[in-house]
Amino acid sequence: MKRALPRIRPLFTGPRLRPSLLVRLSAMFALGGVLVVTLLLFGNRALHDAERRLEDAVIQQVRPLAATHRLQTRTNDLRTHELELPQVRDFFALPQHLERLESEIVAVAEEMEPFLALLAQSRPHDAHRLAEHWQHYRHELSEVIRHARNMDLHAAEEITNRRSRGPHAAISAILRDLVSGTESAAEDAYRQAQYEQRREQRFFLMLSFGGFVALGCGLLIFARSLSRRIGRLRHAAARLAAGQDSDPIDTSDRDEIADLAGAFNAMQNRVLERERSLRAAREELEDRVIARTKALAAANARLWMLSQAVEQNPIGVLIATMERRVEYTNPAYVRVTGRPAETLLPGEIPVPHGDDRSNSAEAALQAALVAGRDWEGEWLRRRPDGSDYWEHLRLVTVRNEHGLPAHLLLMREDVSQRRQQEEKVAYQAYYDTLTGLPNRTLALDRLGQAVSHADRRGNKCAVLFIDLDNFKQINDTLGHVAGDELLCQAADRLREVVRQEDTVARLGGDEFLVILGGVKSASDAQTAAGKIIEAFSPVFRIDGREFGASPSIGVSLYPDDGAAPPVLLRNADMAMYEAKEAGRNTYRFFNQKIHDDSVARLEMERQLRGALDRGELELHFQPLVAAKSGKLVGAEALLRWHHPELGHVSPDCFIPLAEQSGLIVSIGNWVLDEACRQAAHWRAAHGGEFVIAVNVSPRQFSGSGLVQAVRECVEKYSIPRGQLEIEVTEGLLIRNPSEVRDAMVALESLGVTVALDDFGTGYSSLSYLRAFPFHTIKIDRSFVRDISDDAEDCALVVAAIRMAHALGLRVVAEGVETEAQSRFLATLESDVLQGYLFGKPQAASAFARHWFPATAGTA
Repeated sequence: MKRALPRIRPLFTGPRLRPSLLVRLSAMFALGGVLVVTLLLFGNRALHDAERRLEDAVIQQVRPLAATHRLQTRTNDLRTHELELPQVRDFFALPQHLERLESEIVAVAEEMEPFLALLAQSRPHDAHRLAEHWQHYRHELSEVIRHARNMDLHAAEEITNRRSRGPHAAISAILRDLVSGTESAAEDAYRQAQYEQRREQRFFLMLSFGGFVALGCGLLIFARSLSRRIGRLRHAAARLAAGQDSDPIDTSDRDEIADLAGAFNAMQNRVLERERSLRAAREELEDRVIARTKALAAANARLWMLSQAVEQNPIGVLIATMERRVEYTNPAYVRVTGRPAETLLPGEIPVPHGDDRSNSAEAALQAALVAGRDWEGEWLRRRPDGSDYWEHLRLVTVRNEHGLPAHLLLMREDVSQRRQQEEKVAYQAYYDTLTGLPNRTLALDRLGQAVSHADRRGNKCAVLFIDLDNFKQINDTLGHVAGDELLCQAADRLREVVRQEDTVARLGGDEFLVILGGVKSASDAQTAAGKIIEAFSPVFRIDGREFGASPSIGVSLYPDDGAAPPVLLRNADMAMYEAKEAGRNTYRFFNQKIHDDSVARLEMERQLRGALDRGELELHFQPLVAAKSGKLVGAEALLRWHHPELGHVSPDCFIPLAEQSGLIVSIGNWVLDEACRQAAHWRAAHGGEFVIAVNVSPRQFSGSGLVQAVRECVEKYSIPRGQLEIEVTEGLLIRNPSEVRDAMVALESLGVTVALDDFGTGYSSLSYLRAFPFHTIKIDRSFVRDISDDAEDCALVVAAIRMAHALGLRVVAEGVETEAQSRFLATLESDVLQGYLFGKPQAASAFARHWFPATAGTA
């Protein structure tokens, strides 16, 4: 018997959609489609019209602008050919240039006529002016062509440079104005068209927005009606799935959703009856399980946390019973001690090792162990492998919930690294990290101890303050690494020449200190100073090169030169400066004269601080004359100080003080301003060129202050280019070459020249002349003084003058005092002379009476 085929069920088994739903859905979608098509057609037409208007506005403005630009190009090409014509030196090529120029004239004329006609409609005044200038320019071009045909290129060039330039410039100016006006009109028209286009777009967007909002509202109302009814079904189903009661769903509507709601209401009633009976029993069981689970999880988490804290603790932990039997040790305990734990606690009590062994500490620990008290301490221990370490040990009694001792807790920590850090910090606080010598702090402490010992024993102690003479030059030349190596070698040499009980310290930089104890007389200190100088006589070898670094030593004795360590150190420092002034590589003992001179310098510095405000500073001027004619060409401004009590103070005394104290910057700026003011006055009074030379301190070159001050003076007094000269010395050039070079380049851009003063007295003058933008060299007076008698000085001066002229530099010879020197230097072609032969430095009034008698009264 054949098997029956399965019955195929239809895909949709429920009732069909009712007519009410179909009508509403069809009407809604049809209305939306008509609205969308209408909006798209209307928007496309509006946007197309706005785009066409924008395109028409751009085309109407671009055409005249293009014509104006084309005419500008033609007239500029015509002017270029006109300027090139007089420069033609090949007479065979001249006719070709003439033909090209004539063709350019015809081309411009063809462009000009329609352009003028079009321009006359909108701007008749500009059209009339442009036509007049074109006729004028065309006439001048005809004259140029006529003279060129007659081979009179000079006359053609004269017309080109003078007569035709004006008409061409007027044509160019009118065309530029037209371009500017046309561009402005084009921009306005373009903006207006854009505005119209944006307005059409906004209108379309607003209309579209309104249509879509209306359509959306209709769809939203319809969808919300369906969604609300379906949502009620979904909410009721969700509550049923969660086992919650809900109100029956309304079934008053006549559609599929109402039928579905009725079926759901019947199902809900049956499910809820079963659910209620099970829910009560399940809730009771779950409450019991949850409460028990939480309690177990909390206990397990706390136990795990505590065990991990002990296991991972870097401090060794040992737990023992009150009977001193070991129950537990963590991994860190083995790492700290270097061996596994024993079974009984007494075997784990450490015994101190080394210098920190203390029977009383060990007894205190044993007593605390017996009494059940806590104990804590540190000592040096040794591991089984022989390595020593510092250990921090702590014994704690752990009590139970009744407050009775239950366990003993022994904690052991390796604190070697901390102790090393503490020792390192202590070392850095009292020792120089570069040389390993005691620093200033420890040196003063050692000096205090030496003073105390000398006082108890009734003898003396000596302080030797040492400064390396050539350290700065080596450090600046080879860098800090070589300088550090020099300091280390110097420290080694000092250690070798003093006794072991004496102290060698580094105060900072290249300054060292030697403290000699048990000194009976000054001769002992003198012998030690001589040994130090002798130890520094061999050269230092750094990076395969040899250098000399001699010491300057100042010596003070206790109690002769002071009782307190700071006083002895200060007096030795002053004596060291006396040794430097004595020529370096020597020593000097402190005496009252050194102290008095130091006090005098301090008093002079104090007086100098207010000298500028009190009007005690003034400028004197020494003339600069041309070597061949003897005519005055300028003056050097020299600073002078007249104090009411000190009188006339020598510049050699107060200028170094100003350098050291930093006052030279403000004083130098005043000198620069005063010199420029006086030079401007004389230049205005007698006319002609007048160069004013001003000496500048190296400290003024720090930063951009000097360039700014010079710029202000040049602008304030209208100093012509080349009539302000800044004089510098070689000492400035080795401090910061790149910064000095940048400043000199900036001065050169201001029209200020730079002179190298005291040329020939340094070590690297030739290299400086190549590396820095100098304009003048000043030959030092020491070479000029014996130029007539000393052949070597004469040869040096001749070589310097020839070299300077070969490099394009001006030469000024200083210290000219005789006619013979003047004539000889003029013969050698020195440019400028300066010296007492022509005049000593004088105040501005005296200088004016001698050199400008007609204007002396207004100087």
